[in-house]
Amino acid sequence: MWTRIPALYALFVCTVDAARLAPRTATIQPSRHALRADNSDWMAEDASILRDMTLADVVLPGTHDAGAYALTSKLMPGARFPTPWEAAAIAIAEDLGINVDRVITPWALTQSLDVLAQLEFGYRYLDVRAGWNGTGWYAHHAEVGVPVTDILHDVHTFMQEHPGEVVVMQVSHLDGFPDATQVTELQNSIDTILGEYAAGPSWAKGTAFGDLNIGAMVDSGRRLAVVFGDGDYAGKSSETHLGESFAKTKVAWPPQVLRNAYADADDPNVVMKYVRGKVVTFNNSTQTGTMSKISWTLTAQAKTVLGMFEPGTQPRSLRELTERSRPAFGAFAQEVVQSGCRAGNIMSVDFGGGAGDYAVWAARAMNKMPKDSVCSMTNVVKNVVSE
Repeated sequence: MWTRIPALYALFVCTVDAARLAPRTATIQPSRHALRADNSDWMAEDASILRDMTLADVVLPGTHDAGAYALTSKLMPGARFPTPWEAAAIAIAEDLGINVDRVITPWALTQSLDVLAQLEFGYRYLDVRAGWNGTGWYAHHAEVGVPVTDILHDVHTFMQEHPGEVVVMQVSHLDGFPDATQVTELQNSIDTILGEYAAGPSWAKGTAFGDLNIGAMVDSGRRLAVVFGDGDYAGKSSETHLGESFAKTKVAWPPQVLRNAYADADDPNVVMKYVRGKVVTFNNSTQTGTMSKISWTLTAQAKTVLGMFEPGTQPRSLRELTERSRPAFGAFAQEVVQSGCRAGNIMSVDFGGGAGDYAVWAARAMNKMPKDSVCSMTNVVKNVVSE
């Protein structure tokens, strides 16, 4: 279904940074662990503001595809694979006679820090994609990543060491064609490793997910809200129904309690226009019992992947594309704050942490706004990133 890239593209291979296309082994190398960030206990520091808030009131910074900080060369099977950009990457690799991972990996990596480091940098929402690779559960984004249990243990370590922090973790994209027994295995891992911290339906005793009080979660030690299943992603895969029964247990909430919104575009101006519209809608509507996530992320397209083989200054990875746009996104986040608006309940970003990071400070600033503040932002916007 995909048109082969013209032979002319093959002439451009020599212009691509050789290090970006060098063969690599399938062994996962751990990400560099971040130093303790100043934001590792930001919720405890802001407790006087946050204690009376609910999950539907608060704004949390989050990491998109939190587990895709290290990937192998193995592809993750599933009903969703391949997406258009993945199909383009496969076609390019076949035409150029190179390993597929040399084209896919630069666009599949979404984070540079492991999950413990993401949490220490201040991120409080984790988007965990869990796939069955035939032998076990692994994080994934096109390719197979780290074992999901590594992520769960990172979360456990953080919860243990930072008793004033609240985390929302969404486990979704159950790809790899798992059966019910294998899904139960994943559920049991979450329960065993994180159950002592889980603020699940059993603990909530009839309180809706979005109405969970942050002060009560901290005081009880039940500071982790787990959302299990695909929710808004349902219908895109025949595998999504397998996790629904977990929501009926004491640990996790059903996927419908978290509303997801993302632009599915690689153009920063398109994404910011989309986010602006979602921010305006969120601040002019009322929601009960749920949380709203707005993704501030750029998504590779087929043309984006083709661009990495063109001469000139086209980005050759999602990280490069993201970092080029980060100043504009930071300025836009400042505009949201100055306009007295909240960016939903979750600001989800790629490559959280490090220089130019804007989501943590923006979320903290939004939480400090008066409850009666009026959002003055409109949908009118001009391009702020030049082509």
